[in-house]
Amino acid sequence: MANDTANGPTIRLPWAGKWVRIEEIEQRLTSLWSMSLDNLRTGAGANINVRTSVLNLVICAPDVETAALASKVLRDLASTHLSRVAIVVLDSNESVSSLSAWVTLRCFSMISDLMRHCFEQTTLLAKGSAVRAAGNLLQPLLKPDLPVYLWWLGDPPDLDDPTFQNLVNLSNRIIFDSTSFFNPELHIRSLTNLFRAAPDSAISDLNWGRLTGWRELVIQFFDVPEYRPFLSGIHTIEIEHAAAPLAEPGRTEDGDVSPNPIRALLLAAWLKERLGLTLSAYRGNNHHHTASGSYHWEMQRATGPRATGQLVSPRSKSGRLGGQPASITIRPIVHSEMRPGSIALVRLVSTADNKEATFTIMRDNDLEHVITSVELGQETRQKRIVSLTTHHKESDLLREELEITGHDYSFEQTLQEIANLLDAEQ
Repeated sequence: MANDTANGPTIRLPWAGKWVRIEEIEQRLTSLWSMSLDNLRTGAGANINVRTSVLNLVICAPDVETAALASKVLRDLASTHLSRVAIVVLDSNESVSSLSAWVTLRCFSMISDLMRHCFEQTTLLAKGSAVRAAGNLLQPLLKPDLPVYLWWLGDPPDLDDPTFQNLVNLSNRIIFDSTSFFNPELHIRSLTNLFRAAPDSAISDLNWGRLTGWRELVIQFFDVPEYRPFLSGIHTIEIEHAAAPLAEPGRTEDGDVSPNPIRALLLAAWLKERLGLTLSAYRGNNHHHTASGSYHWEMQRATGPRATGQLVSPRSKSGRLGGQPASITIRPIVHSEMRPGSIALVRLVSTADNKEATFTIMRDNDLEHVITSVELGQETRQKRIVSLTTHHKESDLLREELEITGHDYSFEQTLQEIANLLDAEQ
């Protein structure tokens, strides 16, 4: 295992900075900081460099193209005090083993051009059998005494992959983006298995952040005192997710996977847990169709304290199981304008005091807003148009994850609920 050539690798990565030998990384970074300070003195104090550091960020990419896109995302993370970013490209398909490295100092304006935030970026390109050594080589490059966040791009690997195991052992938090999973149902199970196998590492998913607005709108229905009694009477949950008009499941021209029901599964599992629903012993009407992203589960609805206000008290575990029937249905809807996997509709039907109420959040062709409505008995209450975009900047979602220092217990509980739902159909 060695660098490509004595004069540097054949591949050029302008965004990664200057090529260096592995053993020269620290020396080169020190030199870059020194040059930056010299430039500061030359500018007669016109700029102030900020070197406050709170974390290490490791980005693992399957190829150079994906790594370059991740590097662009870092441009929008100026407000996050990163210590060092390590972008690791793991190309195990190459027959020739090699390891190359680049370093650069990235600086961004903060508040105004008078203040800049800088962090170090190291890029490693491992090919062939050199992939196995990536974790060992990475460890001394990280700033000690700071948490390590691992952002894994692409499908989750096998848990017994030694390279991935080494990276997990180094990491305090592991971030995925399930919107790109090629086999969504299989790979969301992998996250659940990882959560169980590595309890000391927090697991998160950028797709969970894309659901924040939907979850908040559901909760807001029951902030209205008149509607609060219906929270304990919800018996029907319907969720629709967008799918591309493809003849067969697969990737679209834009690289999206369709169908991708993960957001719908996350939302359904979150509602199931918060409302105290349990799978019914009778499963004859349950439906599970992976190819289309269509599901139906027969449920039992809880009664007692857990069924009242559970949406705003997610850690409460009290409540008694009743035998009252309920159901959760997920179905795809072909929509050429929305990206596959986007939520198109959430509908909750409830009965309380012999009255039926239907709470609906629906997106039509407007990709920036949704319509919320309440039907109570024969009366349709005033509808609201709420801003809720279908597009979320990847940098914003990543920044939110980097601000979480511990476990996201709500997400981890939701992962386990998804496993329970999917296992019910096996």
